[in-house]
Amino acid sequence: MRIVIRNGIVVTGDAADTRYDNADILIEGNRIAAIGPDAGARTVGEDQVEVIDARRAIVMPGLVNAHIHSNEGFEQGAYDNLPLELWLLQSYPPWGMPRFSERQHYLRTMLTAIESIRSGATTVQDDLLHFFCTPEGVDGAVKAYAAAGLRAYVTVTMWDRPLADSLPFAREIIPPALQAELAATPPPAATDFLDLFRQHHRAWHGHRGRIGIVLGPCGTQRCTDGLLGEVTDLSASHQVPVHVHVLETRTQAVTAQQLYNKTMVEHMRELGMLTPRLTINHAIWLTRREIDLLGDNGCSITHNPLSNLKLGSGVCPIRRHLHAGVNVALGTDGPTTSDTADIIAALRAAALLHKIGTPDYEDWGTAEEAFHMATLGGARSCLAEREIGSLEVGKKADIILLDRHAWGFIPLHDPIRQLAFSVTSEAVTHTIVDGRVLMRDRVITVLDEAAIKAEVAECAERFRRDDLPKMRAGAARLAPHIAAIYRRAWATPLEGNLL
Repeated sequence: MRIVIRNGIVVTGDAADTRYDNADILIEGNRIAAIGPDAGARTVGEDQVEVIDARRAIVMPGLVNAHIHSNEGFEQGAYDNLPLELWLLQSYPPWGMPRFSERQHYLRTMLTAIESIRSGATTVQDDLLHFFCTPEGVDGAVKAYAAAGLRAYVTVTMWDRPLADSLPFAREIIPPALQAELAATPPPAATDFLDLFRQHHRAWHGHRGRIGIVLGPCGTQRCTDGLLGEVTDLSASHQVPVHVHVLETRTQAVTAQQLYNKTMVEHMRELGMLTPRLTINHAIWLTRREIDLLGDNGCSITHNPLSNLKLGSGVCPIRRHLHAGVNVALGTDGPTTSDTADIIAALRAAALLHKIGTPDYEDWGTAEEAFHMATLGGARSCLAEREIGSLEVGKKADIILLDRHAWGFIPLHDPIRQLAFSVTSEAVTHTIVDGRVLMRDRVITVLDEAAIKAEVAECAERFRRDDLPKMRAGAARLAPHIAAIYRRAWATPLEGNLL
C-alpha cells in the first residue's frame, strides 16, 4: 500500500533546509517517492492508497535518539544528587544485581520504545548495558523494538578491566578485603564478549531492515587495550559503528592520566580507534587537542544534556566540537539519569543550555543546531545518514506529524524553533517508520498499548519491591570508598589545555 501525506507544512531537514508551506509526501513501500505540492496527485482515486490529511499538521523527519540505555527503564526517578561514579554504583552494583529473563529485558525495552514513539523518535541507538555477557539482554531488546516497529541500533556491551583498575586511586582507597571480594567475581573474558557480538550480529543485524547490532565497549577506561583493538578490527570488517563512553566526568580524565600518561583520545588514536565509525558518548572533559583529533578523523559524539545536568558531569563544549568538524548527535541517555526517553525534552535542553557561559550571543547554540543533532547528526552517528535523518526522495519513510494547532505552535513563526522551545511531545500525532504508521492520532497502532503497559507495570513493580533493595545494599558497601575516589579526583590537577 502507498501512503500520501497530503497538504502539510513540510520541514525536510535536508542540507538546504528545504521547507514547504503546503506539500504532499508520497510513500511507496518503505521509501519516500515524492515530495512537493501535488506530489500525491497521481494517486487520487486509486485503491490501496492510505491518505493522511495533514492540513492541520507540520511534517518533519523522524527524530533519532542516538544514546539511550533501555535496560534502565525501571529506574526512572530512583536517584538524585549522585555524580556519575556514585550513580553507577547504584544502578550497576557489584553485588545484588538481578539477572533478568529475556521477557523482562523485553518489557524494560518496551517501556522506552513506547515513549520513543510517542515523542517522535523513529530511530534509537540503544547502548544496552548488560554485563552478564549472556544472550537474553540483546535478544529481549531486539524483539521489543521489532514488535514496536522502531528502527534500532543495539549495542553488545563489552568490558574486561576489573572495577578497581578502572578508577583512579581505587587500589589505595578501597579496603583490601573488599578488593578481594571484587576480584572473586571478575568480568567475563574479552573473547566472551566478542563471541557474543558475533552471535548477535549473525542473528539480528539487518532484521526486518530496521535492526543493527553495534559494538559497545562501555568505556575506554573499563576495557583493556587488547579488547579495544579487537573492537576496532571488528568495526572495520563488519562496517558497524562503535559507541563508547569517553570523558563524561572529571574522574575519567584523571583516570586517563593515571592509566596512559596521556589524554584518553590520544590513547584511542594510538589504538586506531579514531575513524568515522566511532561515536563517543558525552565528550565533556576533553582538551582542545582531543576535540581537534575527533574532528580530523571524522568522528561523532552524542550530546546528552539532561543526564549531564542531573549527574553534575558538566556541559559538553558543543560549539568547540562543531567548529572542529565533529559530528554531534543528540541522546536522552538512560531513563535513570535523564529520567525520560522523551527526545523532544532532550532537544529543548540542547537548544537552551548553550546560551550560558559566554556573553557572545552570536556564538550561542541554536534551535536549528539542536534539531540537526536530533536528525541528520543522529543518523550520521548510526552510519545511516544516506537512509534516514531528513525527508528526501529515496530515503526511508521515517516521518512524524505534529499538531499544527497545538498551543505551542500558535502563531506559527518557525516550526523548528517552536519544536525546541514551545511544544512538548504531546504535539506529536503520527509516527511513521519504514512506511508503517506506528502511531496515528496519538494511538499506538502496532500493539495493544494498554495490555503491554499493564505487564510492564507489574514487572517494574516487582523490580522496585524485590530487586532494588538488594542492589542498594550491594552498593552501600562500596559507596563511601567511591565517594572518596570522586573527591580525590576533583582535587587532582588535570594536564593539558582543557576548555
